[in-house]
Amino acid sequence: MSFLFTVATTLSKELKVEWRSKEIVLSSALFALLVVLLCAFTLDLPTLAGRPVSAGVLWLAVALSGMLALSRTYEREKGFDAFRALLMTPAPKSGVYLGKTLAVCLYLLTVELVLCLVLELFFHEPVLRALPRLLPVLVLGTVGYAAVGTLFSAMQLRTTLKDLLLGVILYPLASPVLISAAKASQIIIDGGSLVDAADPLKLLIVADVLFVVAGLWLFGPLLEE
Repeated sequence: MSFLFTVATTLSKELKVEWRSKEIVLSSALFALLVVLLCAFTLDLPTLAGRPVSAGVLWLAVALSGMLALSRTYEREKGFDAFRALLMTPAPKSGVYLGKTLAVCLYLLTVELVLCLVLELFFHEPVLRALPRLLPVLVLGTVGYAAVGTLFSAMQLRTTLKDLLLGVILYPLASPVLISAAKASQIIIDGGSLVDAADPLKLLIVADVLFVVAGLWLFGPLLEE
């Protein structure tokens, strides 16, 4: 099997299963909405005048709900040792990794678009008006988060610690992505351009490249050990 064929097959399978069940997107979206609503009703917004918080709330919701999505990414293959059988095929392991990463990116981007509407309603910041400029930041932040998360969520298959291990590893590693994405998002929501957000975007791009390359390289060896 070629690399691109493996990527396309894995992505197609993930999306077909999710389209039928809606399990990951719905559960992640509900969890993310709960985070946003908790922040909206507990933060004393009048005292935060001049200190926009919507970008921070957005990426906090993505970070927490994203772990829920990542923890479910490999659950479908656990039955009947399907994932072990997948690893025994001649398909490139890096292709499986990239296909799953792209699927997680699409799940999270769907959730993020819903969150943008909710943030506009509750935080009264021009999130939707900034969405065309904000979209590249959402994509870059999601790719980095999904790349490192998909890699280490596979380790749940070989440990009894499961979600605890994922949380302990994921958040420290993904923090450069989340912080850079939140900073760039707030600059753009405040009316800035992508040029104004160049510094956090540069860090975001570097982190994305490192995480994707590391995932392609380490995914196979991590599962074979």
